[in-house]
Amino acid sequence: MPNFKRVTPSKESKQQLSKPVTVVRRSLDINSIVEKHSHSWGQFVYAHKGVLIVATAEDRYIVPPEQGVWLLPEIEHEVTAISKVELTSFYFDNSLLNKLPLNCCVLKVNNFLKALIIEANDIVNDYQWYSVDGRLLRLILDRLSLAANVILQLPYPKDPRLLRMLTLIQNDPSTGYNLEQWGKIVGASARSLSRLFKNETGLSYRAWRQRLNVQIAISQLSNGKSITSISLYLGYESPSAFIHMFKKNTGMTPSYYHDKE
Repeated sequence: MPNFKRVTPSKESKQQLSKPVTVVRRSLDINSIVEKHSHSWGQFVYAHKGVLIVATAEDRYIVPPEQGVWLLPEIEHEVTAISKVELTSFYFDNSLLNKLPLNCCVLKVNNFLKALIIEANDIVNDYQWYSVDGRLLRLILDRLSLAANVILQLPYPKDPRLLRMLTLIQNDPSTGYNLEQWGKIVGASARSLSRLFKNETGLSYRAWRQRLNVQIAISQLSNGKSITSISLYLGYESPSAFIHMFKKNTGMTPSYYHDKE
């Protein structure tokens, strides 16, 4: 297991917003964890380079290039860099949130929005809201309000039996037990586990497991692992079976993410 280095949140995250939108740029080394914290405003975090994991009490979001995470105010979260990361965060005053999603989620960053974000990196935070810089930030707000939701979050269960399953799966992702086999390990019937998964995550066990596999795969792809080695690591009988699952869940082949690094 890698040794993770804990780092503090950026100084701006502890201050009050002086502008409707504040732009924060940051670099994180591989295996860095930004300690758990929250803000009284909305935040959109986008990684120009590398892959982030953003974890809240309810969900875990993975953020490869081309996506970003939208976080609501007062949501406690922890950020992990699973590769070297260059990121930009936008802090939005609560008066602007009526245009943005009502729930935390992953948003797609198309080429136009990416170009706007890169341009915003040069903005100094003493700008005037109705200046050219302010107009750029208002355009970013408008484009985020139109951005497609990408289903890359992994809902966390809370039941101790499901959490034990999660721990065992994460320790050995190739484990291919069905719910009947898991029931013998954690002390519950397959029917009970199926019901628990649906009630606590909103997903069937199969759908939840595939989403976990996608998150693990994107993490491995960001570190240069081959598609063949990842498919074996996750217990698939062949790379083609893994690719089919990945494309079904993300709309992209694994090579799309691999080629981004």
